[in-house]
Amino acid sequence: MRFEKELSGWENGPKHNPIWVNSPARINLIGEHTDYNYGFVLPAAIDKTAYFLIQLREDNHCKVEAKDVGDYLIFDFQDDLKPSPKNWQNYFLGVMHYMKGSGKVKQGFNLVFESDIPTGAGMSSSAALACGFGMAINEAYQLDLSKQEIAKIAQLAEHHFVGVKCGIMDQYACMFGMDGHALKLDCRTLQYQYQKIQLDDYQLVLIDSKVKHELTSTEYNKRREECERVVSTFKKQDSAIATLRDVTQEHLSNFGKVLDSVAFKRCDYVINENRRVVEACQALDANDLQLFGTLMYQSHKSLAHDYEVSCKELDFLVDAARQCGHIIGSRMMGGGFGGCTLNIIAKPNAQEVVNSILSSYKAKMGIDGESYFIEIKESCKILNNGA
Repeated sequence: MRFEKELSGWENGPKHNPIWVNSPARINLIGEHTDYNYGFVLPAAIDKTAYFLIQLREDNHCKVEAKDVGDYLIFDFQDDLKPSPKNWQNYFLGVMHYMKGSGKVKQGFNLVFESDIPTGAGMSSSAALACGFGMAINEAYQLDLSKQEIAKIAQLAEHHFVGVKCGIMDQYACMFGMDGHALKLDCRTLQYQYQKIQLDDYQLVLIDSKVKHELTSTEYNKRREECERVVSTFKKQDSAIATLRDVTQEHLSNFGKVLDSVAFKRCDYVINENRRVVEACQALDANDLQLFGTLMYQSHKSLAHDYEVSCKELDFLVDAARQCGHIIGSRMMGGGFGGCTLNIIAKPNAQEVVNSILSSYKAKMGIDGESYFIEIKESCKILNNGA
């Protein structure tokens, strides 16, 4: 039983049942930086997980133990919760801030968590933390919140406590993932369809660059502001335009001259990335993995040159994948400026190919990268007795 030692030390008594929660990481097959532009994305939950145990207390104290880093967060649930200098704590403070507004939170809790999700790799360990904690709180206090409500609270925590203006994709992938399927999500309507992922003789592999440039959060927010600026400019030309999702290639052709060169590239990227998501789903329906892989390579090229969120390390890994002959698709994944590339590799050669790329990467960049062979799994869930 996971966290058996911690549970035995809490001495909260039999009145409050312990609750275990598993919360998955996610990949995004295609559709990067389109979620906050209300476009289309294709994420999936994977077999990297954050694990939680929560049990209510009789007093007002809330104690969160981050087992991986040997740190604690302690507060009173009645406190006016504010962001902390320690970033990991803000996911918990933010979620608790919004959840206690229900008025149903009447006592404190003990919680311990650990994770096998690599941080800074673009797998959204942040959404796994916020959503997993949200589900634990929802269950412990019987708040009766829907999965969608938990996802939106997790997003609010990132916006206002962590300071990253993320879209809703990561939280939805965590809360609604299905084994063997990706989630084709319309980020404007929040309607989604399950897209079967049938890889047959191919394997999904993440190759971690092991770099995380400090620009990540500031440049992420900057990209969002740049896109909002495009919308504001185009709205003067066509009042029906409310988001970048509404902008078409025709709009760009007719009105693009009013944009500066940077804004033009950002707009062109989003229009074409939304198109690629639609075409990628059609390719999967037709079991055309070669076309899907081609769209992945196209996505990376545009992320690097038009959206400018890649870096030399990621570009090297994608170029190496393209040249090796056994990888039908590769692209950077996540916010950018570091993290992982997502690759579709022929199974018989997968480990050999990955080892060769990591060796070349070490020789060129002087960095020891890492690989993760992953499977698409189910969403955030409550476990019975920590099983």
